[in-house]
Order: sequence, then C-alpha cells, then structure tokens
Amino acid sequence: MKLGGGAETAGKTRLRVLMACSSSADVEVYAASEHITPMSLFQFESDNENHNLQLRSANGYYLAQRRHRTVMANGHRLECDTFFHMHWNCGKIMLQTASGRFLSIAPDGLLMANATIPGPNEEFGIRLANRPFLALRGRYGYVGTSSEQDLMHCNMDQPDCIHLLPCRQGIYHFQAQGGSFWSITSFGTFRPWGKFALNFCIELQGSNLLTVLAPNGFYMRSDRSGTLLADSEDITKECIWEF
Repeated sequence: MKLGGGAETAGKTRLRVLMACSSSADVEVYAASEHITPMSLFQFESDNENHNLQLRSANGYYLAQRRHRTVMANGHRLECDTFFHMHWNCGKIMLQTASGRFLSIAPDGLLMANATIPGPNEEFGIRLANRPFLALRGRYGYVGTSSEQDLMHCNMDQPDCIHLLPCRQGIYHFQAQGGSFWSITSFGTFRPWGKFALNFCIELQGSNLLTVLAPNGFYMRSDRSGTLLADSEDITKECIWEF
C-alpha cells in the first residue's frame, strides 16, 4: 500500500491513497492496485498541535483500529480509536494507533495494526491529489522571487506559484512559473532557473501545514534575513509552511 495524493477542501487535505475500503458491510481496508477509484481517496484531518490525524473514507466514516488489530472504515469522528499519530521519515509516513502499534499491510492485503517497532513495511508514501501547485507562507512572509535578485526569498508580500510534478510517492519536482526548475546552491539557497528537476519531499504537519525536505537532505526554512534556506537537520518553527 502507498499513500498517494490529495487536495485541500474547506481547510482539510484529501489524500489519494493506494488502499481502498471494501464494498462489503464490514468496510475492511485493504491494499489496492495502482488504479485509483473513489474508494481510494481519504480525507486527511489533522490536529496541528499534537500531530494526531484522522483519515476519512469515501463512505463518510473514519479509519479505526478494531478487534484483532484490524483497521476498519467504520469509525466516528470523536472515537479515540480513529486517531493516529504520524511519524515521518524522508517523505514516508508511519501511522501509530492509540495502542502504540503501527499500521502495515498483512500478507492477505488487509490493513492491520501489528508492528510495535516500525520498519520499512510500516512506511507509506503519500501524494497530494487534485493539487497541481503550492503557494507557501512562512514566519516572515511568502516564498517568491524579486526582480532585483535571483535567489528565492521567504519574506515576499505575494507568493510565487510552485508547480508540483509528482515523481514518486511523497517526492516532487518543483517547477517555477517560467517552466524552469528549482535548483539548490552549495550554500543551501534556491534559484528558480534550474535546467534539471530535483527531488523534494513533502511532509504534511497539519491540515494546512507542511515541511519540505530539500535535495541536499536538509529541511527548507525561512530565515530572518529573508533568504530561503535548506540547512536545518531538525524541524523548527522556521521549517513549518502554511499552504
């Protein structure tokens, strides 16, 4: 199973997830094929404060851990079993239940809460659906360019449109408005005039918040000077972007 894309509606983010709800009365959740159906879309609803999230399925119910560690799409909004804690690892998400176990795919394809220690089998890719571009705002303003300088800035009054070109689950190419690609310098600064596409990882941190892991392995952050930088090993307040 891979978590695929999403689109923002009414403050929520919808994820295109390569898992689907069963059409049976038991509303089981299982790994689906690469073919996306309406039952493969899940709405991402997150608490921006504590990294807890809920996934709302196409049937209007939420994913919830049930008996025998199974995960069903029959939960209600206020049920504690519908809340999962999210952990990120280089663009891959791991979902931890209230019982402390991590979600993974069983050999028969069903989504289960089995693992007590997460590994590669508990990592899911994620992709935003129906969202072809981003406009980012940080602590000091919007991400954009100015006519006086060729570096990307994070203190602009108006944002530049960042076109998202999905590469793999959770990985995107950032394309500037003129059709060129974002490039990164040896100093961790950015220019919008690159000829070659680079890999950026998007990690959702809330219903309308995200972090970006840059191609150099550091998190993108806003600097008080107004320069956009990728030099942070840890996620700080300057690394959080509203989109």
